[in-house]
Parts: sequence; C-alpha cells; structure tokens
Amino acid sequence: MLKLLGAILMIGGGGALGLAARQGLRERITAIDGFLKAFERIENEIVYRLTPCDELMTLLAEEGEAQIQPVFSGIAERLKRSDGLSLPYKWGRAIQEEGPACGLKGEEIGILCDAASFLGRYDSEQQRHSLRLTQSRLRAVREEAADDLKNKGSLYRTCGLVLGVLAVIVLL
Repeated sequence: MLKLLGAILMIGGGGALGLAARQGLRERITAIDGFLKAFERIENEIVYRLTPCDELMTLLAEEGEAQIQPVFSGIAERLKRSDGLSLPYKWGRAIQEEGPACGLKGEEIGILCDAASFLGRYDSEQQRHSLRLTQSRLRAVREEAADDLKNKGSLYRTCGLVLGVLAVIVLL
C-alpha cells in the first residue's frame, strides 16, 4: 500500500513539474499582453493628455494589469526619488529586477528596456512612433511565445508525467 502511495505521489510530482513549466509559458504570454495594453495606454496618455511620465507610471501602477503592476510600481517608486538618475536607467532597472517575477524572459526584457530611451525625450508624435515600433516588436515576441506554448506546452506536461513514471519504475 505504501509503495502504491509513493508511486502515485512520484507520478503526480512529475506531472506537477510539467504543468509548472507549461504555466510559465502562459505567464510569459500574459505578461507580454499586459505590456501591450500598457503601451497603448501610454500612447494615449502621451499623445492626447500630455501626461508627465512620473504621473503616467503611477497611474499604470494603480490601474494596470495585475501581473505587471510590480514593474510599474517599481518604476513609479524610483521616479519619486530625487537621485539624479534618468528615466531610462530607472525604467531599465525596474524591468530587469521585476520582469522575471512577472514571467518575462530575456528577449522581451531587452525590448522593454529599449522602450525607455525615448519616453519623455521627444515630442508626442515621435514618442508615438517609437511606442508603436516597440509594440510591433512585442507582438512578434508574443507570437513566438504562443508558438512555444502550442508546441512545447503539452510536451512539458507529458514529459513531466513520463519522468514520474520512469522514477517509479527505477525505484521499484
């Protein structure tokens, strides 16, 4: 009876590892979608309301997508400090520190860090153009992530279950 219970737990643990890997792929897509929506909001605020960047980051921290709120909260906190550091630096640090916890990977973190180089520096039309370029780059990464989920998601789940079964076989 104890061996059966152990076998069930090992198979379940392997399956849980596979499902966790699949969930990581889903979180990545959700985070990218959140940033795409945030960039639409940033574009509207900059072009139509001329909202300053510090107010805009606070707004996104309060009203943005739940998964990416920590990133904008980090940016807003850094912008409130009078330490002489630039917006691109503060933005980049917040993305690098909070991004992985939100499900972002290296490629989208790089794209998001590049996005700060034009915010608040140019007129609204140039910022709009740059935001749209960033959105198109993020959409391309999102498509790759969706393909990964489609192709690798069920593979991860299956491999996790097989790993659990293999461990049971080896130990019995």
